[in-house]
Amino acid sequence: MKKNVLKIISFLLAFVLTFAGIVSVLDFKYLDSIFKVDSFYELEDNTVDVLVIGSSHAYQGINTAVLWDKFGISAFNFCGAAQPLWNTYYYLEEALKTQTPKAIIFDTYYLHMVDDYSEESTAIKNTYGLKWSKTKKDAIKASFNAELSGKQYFFSILQYHSRYSDLNKADFYPYQANKEMYKNHKGFYCYFQSDPVTERDLSMIDYYTPFTEKTDYYYRKILELANSKNIPIIPVAIPFNAEAYHQGYFNTAKFIAEEEYGIKFYNFLTDYKTAVGLDYNTDFADKQHLNHLGNTKLTTFIGNLIKNEYNIPDRRGDEKFSSWEADAEVYYNQLENHKVSKINNLMEYAKFFKNDRYVIVVTSTMPDYEKLPQASKYLLQKFGNAVGISSSEQKKSGVWIFENGEKTYYNDCSSKNFTKAVKLGKYGGIEIRSTEMMNDDDTTFFVTSINANKKDSTIASYGLNIFVYDTLTQSKVDMAALKYADSSFAR
Repeated sequence: MKKNVLKIISFLLAFVLTFAGIVSVLDFKYLDSIFKVDSFYELEDNTVDVLVIGSSHAYQGINTAVLWDKFGISAFNFCGAAQPLWNTYYYLEEALKTQTPKAIIFDTYYLHMVDDYSEESTAIKNTYGLKWSKTKKDAIKASFNAELSGKQYFFSILQYHSRYSDLNKADFYPYQANKEMYKNHKGFYCYFQSDPVTERDLSMIDYYTPFTEKTDYYYRKILELANSKNIPIIPVAIPFNAEAYHQGYFNTAKFIAEEEYGIKFYNFLTDYKTAVGLDYNTDFADKQHLNHLGNTKLTTFIGNLIKNEYNIPDRRGDEKFSSWEADAEVYYNQLENHKVSKINNLMEYAKFFKNDRYVIVVTSTMPDYEKLPQASKYLLQKFGNAVGISSSEQKKSGVWIFENGEKTYYNDCSSKNFTKAVKLGKYGGIEIRSTEMMNDDDTTFFVTSINANKKDSTIASYGLNIFVYDTLTQSKVDMAALKYADSSFAR
């Protein structure tokens, strides 16, 4: 009898563990929403001094790394992609269960939303990350049309049970399969590309556009919740490619905040433009979001503002807040990677070979060194001497690997065809190949190539190819080349 009971208990335990594992793999892990909530729950209680709430305008516009680096402010962007105000309210309600921020920055972009419900995928992103509680239950009620959907959204497994074909590494490994990059994530996400947008003068728009009843209700609830906790709240309009109709909503938001609640509203589309100093030709990633240049400028202005207005301490040097230091380091490494990807000079490129977090793979396909243009010989010599490729190695095809600033591998490709796998990070890698070819004069040489994701990533068929990988962010930084035929630097 006891044996049978033990078997049943063992079976049930195994079933529960197996089921929990399957649920863990299949559950949604969106980086732009649910993962931010997961990261928030890992925070120690009462460590967030500035809480940022709102949409992607906020989590790409308020740079938590800059707030930390310049002011020592421990900020968290507790936001969601395309987040309507009812979800922002419930995020705030959830955040205040464990955190007592000294200031709240409130992104008001979605005041112009005219529908009472967002798309299903957006609503899932903005509710499913929350822990089960009355707050989550209320958030789901507000986010899904009960008449159309019934109660199915209260059971998340009904939504993700069939997503087997969508699974990727992030589903099987914690921290988006990149622990070094996301272990200390503070909700900020940055684009580094630049896309010029139209700068419009909206300061002359003086009409007031009413909100929908639902948006008006939750806008006021957000302001009132902050007031009830005696926490200063700063409603803001973060710059984007706004049009006149947006300004009508922001005018209404400002009137309600300032005239009815005595809360100052900061519309950065019309006010403080000179002080912030945005350049609409360079400081936007796209029509909706600031890039690293723009969010640094806006965040610096806001950092000075809240540092002067509110009693926010400098947490730098305090071990309790070391995760903010680690997260800022990730951002500044990303920024350094962006600089590498913008280099257009081979010798400038060589300077980064000494950085100890890069794995750099170099290949050279050299049909005949003596026939190279003099300019190519000169560049190859200067570059080779700078990074540690000897004069003899420069004169023939070869493969080099640099790690921690040192040359760790060399193959002169002189004896046979070969394939070498290069492991990068924990879950990926590239492949280097060397194939013997015949010159017109019946002499042989070796063609080298770099293959990433089963594709040939080689830029120069005859030239020097450089593949750069960042071990911290576990990402490809760049692929560049010196083309021997015309001595050009290519990317």
